[in-house]
Amino acid sequence: MDIDKILHSYGKTLKDYPPMPLATEVDSSLLTERVIREEINFNKDDSNKNVSDMLAITTPEQRYAFDKIIIAVYCDEWGFFFVYGHGSTGKIFLWNLMSAEIHLRGDIVLNVASSGIASLLLPNGRMAHSGFKIPLNITEDSVCNIKPGSPQAMLLLKAKLIIWDEAPMVSKYCYEALDKCLGDIMRCSPIYSKDLPFGEKVVVLGRDFRQILSVIP
Repeated sequence: MDIDKILHSYGKTLKDYPPMPLATEVDSSLLTERVIREEINFNKDDSNKNVSDMLAITTPEQRYAFDKIIIAVYCDEWGFFFVYGHGSTGKIFLWNLMSAEIHLRGDIVLNVASSGIASLLLPNGRMAHSGFKIPLNITEDSVCNIKPGSPQAMLLLKAKLIIWDEAPMVSKYCYEALDKCLGDIMRCSPIYSKDLPFGEKVVVLGRDFRQILSVIP
Protein backbone atom coordinates (compact mmCIF):
# COMPACT_ATOMS: atom_id res chain seq x y z
CA MET A 1 0.00 0.00 0.00
CA ASP A 2 2.85 2.39 0.82
CA ILE A 3 4.50 1.66 -2.55
CA ASP A 4 1.19 2.26 -4.32
CA LYS A 5 0.79 5.58 -2.48
CA ILE A 6 4.26 6.69 -3.58
CA LEU A 7 3.57 5.68 -7.18
CA HIS A 8 0.32 7.69 -7.16
CA SER A 9 2.31 10.85 -6.37
CA TYR A 10 4.15 10.28 -9.67
CA GLY A 11 1.03 9.54 -11.67
CA LYS A 12 1.58 5.76 -11.66
CA THR A 13 -0.08 2.77 -9.99
CA LEU A 14 0.92 -0.80 -9.22
CA LYS A 15 -1.17 -1.85 -12.24
CA ASP A 16 1.54 -0.29 -14.43
CA TYR A 17 3.96 -2.99 -13.22
CA PRO A 18 2.23 -6.36 -13.87
CA PRO A 19 4.60 -8.57 -11.83
CA MET A 20 3.73 -6.60 -8.68
CA PRO A 21 0.76 -7.73 -6.55
CA LEU A 22 -2.01 -5.18 -6.10
CA ALA A 23 -2.54 -3.54 -2.72
CA THR A 24 -5.49 -4.68 -0.63
CA GLU A 25 -8.12 -2.03 -0.05
CA VAL A 26 -8.01 -0.68 3.51
CA ASP A 27 -10.26 1.86 5.21
CA SER A 28 -8.70 5.29 4.62
CA SER A 29 -9.49 6.22 8.22
CA LEU A 30 -6.89 3.68 9.36
CA LEU A 31 -4.27 5.31 7.13
CA THR A 32 -5.24 8.74 8.44
CA GLU A 33 -4.98 7.53 12.03
CA ARG A 34 -1.49 6.15 11.38
CA VAL A 35 -0.28 9.36 9.71
CA ILE A 36 -1.61 11.49 12.61
CA ARG A 37 -0.17 9.14 15.22
CA GLU A 38 3.30 9.38 13.68
CA GLU A 39 3.25 13.17 14.08
CA ILE A 40 2.18 13.21 17.76
CA ASN A 41 4.30 10.28 18.92
CA PHE A 42 6.49 12.36 21.23
CA ASN A 43 7.30 11.91 24.93
CA LYS A 44 5.66 14.82 26.79
CA ASP A 45 8.09 14.61 29.69
CA ASP A 46 11.02 14.99 27.29
CA SER A 47 9.26 17.84 25.50
CA ASN A 48 8.60 19.62 28.81
CA LYS A 49 12.26 19.35 29.81
CA ASN A 50 13.41 20.49 26.36
CA VAL A 51 11.14 23.55 26.45
CA SER A 52 12.28 24.52 29.95
CA ASP A 53 15.98 24.08 29.13
CA MET A 54 15.74 25.92 25.81
CA LEU A 55 13.69 28.84 27.13
CA ALA A 56 16.35 29.39 29.78
CA ILE A 57 18.98 30.16 27.13
CA THR A 58 16.97 32.01 24.48
CA THR A 59 18.09 35.44 23.35
CA PRO A 60 15.60 38.34 23.58
CA GLU A 61 15.08 38.17 19.80
CA GLN A 62 14.40 34.43 19.87
CA ARG A 63 12.00 34.79 22.80
CA TYR A 64 10.14 37.60 21.03
CA ALA A 65 9.69 35.49 17.88
CA PHE A 66 8.70 32.44 19.94
CA ASP A 67 6.04 34.32 21.94
CA LYS A 68 4.64 36.07 18.86
CA ILE A 69 4.24 32.84 16.87
CA ILE A 70 2.89 30.71 19.73
CA ILE A 71 0.30 33.39 20.54
CA ALA A 72 -0.78 33.36 16.88
CA VAL A 73 -1.13 29.57 17.02
CA TYR A 74 -3.12 29.31 20.25
CA CYS A 75 -5.09 32.56 20.40
CA ASP A 76 -6.72 32.11 16.99
CA GLU A 77 -4.76 35.07 15.66
CA TRP A 78 -3.80 34.21 12.10
CA GLY A 79 -0.13 34.82 11.36
CA PHE A 80 2.27 34.56 8.44
CA PHE A 81 5.88 35.07 9.55
CA PHE A 82 9.37 35.21 8.09
CA VAL A 83 12.30 34.76 10.47
CA TYR A 84 15.38 36.30 8.89
CA GLY A 85 18.95 36.14 10.15
CA HIS A 86 22.41 35.25 8.96
CA GLY A 87 24.10 31.93 9.78
CA SER A 88 24.54 30.80 13.40
CA THR A 89 21.93 33.16 14.84
CA GLY A 90 19.83 30.26 16.16
CA LYS A 91 17.05 29.77 13.65
CA ILE A 92 17.20 25.97 13.89
CA PHE A 93 17.20 26.36 17.69
CA LEU A 94 14.00 28.41 17.38
CA TRP A 95 12.33 25.81 15.11
CA ASN A 96 13.13 23.09 17.64
CA LEU A 97 11.88 25.18 20.56
CA MET A 98 8.55 25.91 18.87
CA SER A 99 8.17 22.27 17.85
CA ALA A 100 8.82 21.09 21.41
CA GLU A 101 6.24 23.54 22.79
CA ILE A 102 3.55 22.39 20.36
CA HIS A 103 4.35 18.71 20.92
CA LEU A 104 4.11 19.35 24.68
CA ARG A 105 0.53 20.50 24.15
CA GLY A 106 -0.25 17.35 22.18
CA ASP A 107 -0.58 19.13 18.86
CA ILE A 108 1.00 18.79 15.42
CA VAL A 109 3.68 20.95 13.84
CA LEU A 110 4.88 20.19 10.31
CA ASN A 111 8.59 20.85 9.79
CA VAL A 112 9.81 20.99 6.20
CA ALA A 113 12.87 22.38 4.45
CA SER A 114 13.83 23.18 0.89
CA SER A 115 16.99 21.06 1.16
CA GLY A 116 17.57 17.55 2.45
CA ILE A 117 20.40 18.50 4.80
CA ALA A 118 18.32 21.17 6.55
CA SER A 119 15.38 18.79 6.96
CA LEU A 120 17.56 16.39 8.97
CA LEU A 121 17.97 19.06 11.66
CA LEU A 122 14.22 19.40 12.28
CA PRO A 123 11.92 17.18 14.41
CA ASN A 124 10.20 14.81 11.97
CA GLY A 125 11.66 17.02 9.25
CA ARG A 126 10.94 16.34 5.59
CA MET A 127 11.70 17.87 2.24
CA ALA A 128 8.99 20.38 1.32
CA HIS A 129 8.39 18.72 -2.06
CA SER A 130 7.83 15.38 -0.33
CA GLY A 131 5.75 16.68 2.58
CA PHE A 132 3.41 18.77 0.44
CA LYS A 133 3.55 16.70 -2.76
CA ILE A 134 4.81 19.66 -4.80
CA PRO A 135 5.65 18.85 -8.45
CA LEU A 136 9.35 18.94 -9.29
CA ASN A 137 8.73 20.78 -12.56
CA ILE A 138 6.87 23.65 -10.96
CA THR A 139 4.90 26.28 -12.90
CA GLU A 140 2.44 28.99 -11.97
CA ASP A 141 -0.44 26.57 -12.64
CA SER A 142 0.97 23.74 -10.50
CA VAL A 143 -0.94 22.35 -7.52
CA CYS A 144 0.04 20.01 -4.70
CA ASN A 145 -0.88 16.39 -5.33
CA ILE A 146 -2.99 16.18 -2.17
CA LYS A 147 -6.68 15.36 -2.45
CA PRO A 148 -9.20 16.68 0.10
CA GLY A 149 -10.12 13.91 2.54
CA SER A 150 -6.86 12.01 2.04
CA PRO A 151 -4.63 11.18 5.04
CA GLN A 152 -2.16 13.92 4.03
CA ALA A 153 -5.02 16.44 3.76
CA MET A 154 -6.28 15.51 7.22
CA LEU A 155 -2.76 15.95 8.59
CA LEU A 156 -2.57 19.46 7.11
CA LEU A 157 -6.01 20.24 8.51
CA LYS A 158 -5.00 19.21 12.05
CA ALA A 159 -1.55 20.85 12.00
CA LYS A 160 -1.31 23.89 14.28
CA LEU A 161 1.83 25.27 12.63
CA ILE A 162 3.89 24.84 9.46
CA ILE A 163 7.61 25.69 9.60
CA TRP A 164 9.44 25.92 6.26
CA ASP A 165 13.21 26.29 6.53
CA GLU A 166 15.54 27.36 3.68
CA ALA A 167 12.56 29.28 2.28
CA PRO A 168 14.42 31.46 -0.28
CA MET A 169 15.86 28.38 -2.00
CA VAL A 170 12.74 27.47 -4.01
CA SER A 171 10.48 29.09 -6.58
CA LYS A 172 7.58 31.26 -5.43
CA TYR A 173 5.35 28.85 -7.34
CA CYS A 174 5.97 26.27 -4.59
CA TYR A 175 4.34 28.56 -2.04
CA GLU A 176 1.52 29.41 -4.41
CA ALA A 177 0.84 25.68 -4.89
CA LEU A 178 0.70 25.17 -1.11
CA ASP A 179 -1.52 28.24 -0.76
CA LYS A 180 -4.04 26.78 -3.24
CA CYS A 181 -3.85 23.36 -1.58
CA LEU A 182 -4.48 24.68 1.94
CA GLY A 183 -7.28 26.88 0.63
CA ASP A 184 -9.08 23.79 -0.68
CA ILE A 185 -8.43 21.75 2.49
CA MET A 186 -9.38 24.46 4.99
CA ARG A 187 -12.70 25.32 3.36
CA CYS A 188 -14.48 23.00 5.80
CA SER A 189 -12.81 24.65 8.80
CA PRO A 190 -14.83 27.22 10.83
CA ILE A 191 -11.77 29.54 10.90
CA TYR A 192 -11.32 29.53 7.11
CA SER A 193 -11.04 32.90 5.35
CA LYS A 194 -10.62 33.11 1.60
CA ASP A 195 -8.93 36.50 1.97
CA LEU A 196 -5.95 35.19 3.96
CA PRO A 197 -3.09 33.12 2.50
CA PHE A 198 -2.56 29.44 3.33
CA GLY A 199 -6.20 28.97 4.32
CA GLU A 200 -5.57 30.96 7.54
CA LYS A 201 -3.07 28.35 8.70
CA VAL A 202 -0.16 29.80 10.73
CA VAL A 203 2.98 29.49 8.57
CA VAL A 204 6.58 30.40 9.41
CA LEU A 205 9.22 30.77 6.71
CA GLY A 206 12.85 31.33 7.49
CA ARG A 207 16.48 31.54 6.43
CA ASP A 208 19.12 33.91 5.16
CA PHE A 209 18.88 35.79 1.84
CA ARG A 210 22.68 36.05 1.86
CA GLN A 211 22.85 32.32 1.13
CA ILE A 212 21.16 32.44 -2.28
CA LEU A 213 22.78 33.23 -5.59
CA SER A 214 22.41 36.53 -7.36
CA VAL A 215 19.40 36.80 -9.65
CA ILE A 216 20.12 37.29 -13.34
CA PRO A 217 17.40 39.39 -15.06
